[in-house]
Amino acid sequence: MKAAQTNDRRGWVILATDTGVGKTFVGTHLARLLTQAGRVVRVRKPVESGCEEVTTDQGVTRLAADAEQLRLAAGDHESPQTVCPLRFLAALAPPEAARREGRPLSFTQDLLPALDLGHSAPEDIWLIEGAGGIYSPLADDALNVELARATSLPVILVAEDRLGTLSTTLGAIEALERLGVRIDAVVLNRHAPSADDAPDNLTALEQWIPRVAPGFSGRLLAIDRTSADTGLGRLLSG
Repeated sequence: MKAAQTNDRRGWVILATDTGVGKTFVGTHLARLLTQAGRVVRVRKPVESGCEEVTTDQGVTRLAADAEQLRLAAGDHESPQTVCPLRFLAALAPPEAARREGRPLSFTQDLLPALDLGHSAPEDIWLIEGAGGIYSPLADDALNVELARATSLPVILVAEDRLGTLSTTLGAIEALERLGVRIDAVVLNRHAPSADDAPDNLTALEQWIPRVAPGFSGRLLAIDRTSADTGLGRLLSG
């Protein structure tokens, strides 16, 4: 799977079926693999909530843990503020976290400028991570899916490989197809080692996706903590 090029940009938006399913895990592995292959990777997580206040030599700052993992995996060539300029303390959807700090959060006025998409070379690869599921609020006026629609980049959709994931994953795939958003890959991410009685979600998705989203032409992949580099490496080379 080569990085898609749209509007002079290459890369993907990493979205998910829910929060906590492994967007950052997948994003950091992709960023590291691409960087090791000699590519310039520009990672963005334009807004992160649940940040921690820490004291540094420069004073008190907010640590965006997910964004920092992405930044380091991409080679530490951009500043933390560039990768994630909007940081909120409450571990809530970003617009609610922003409201608790007494400020609005606009997609067009805050998040789009935060992506800083104009400062890159044509061969650079973008990895842009959302915050929550595809229909989770990202700003007062936008859901997470708007990252893909606004950038015109295709999506890597991450889902947790567990019992019960089929409904949310198929629903997300159907919604993205209906919105005209291209899905390059669906990644089933298993947090724990697979048990003998674990569901075979990969086979089930292979069976059901053509019925639910006939236009889907992306890749399907199942990974865990030990197989992520191998699986995602094949995804990038395929």
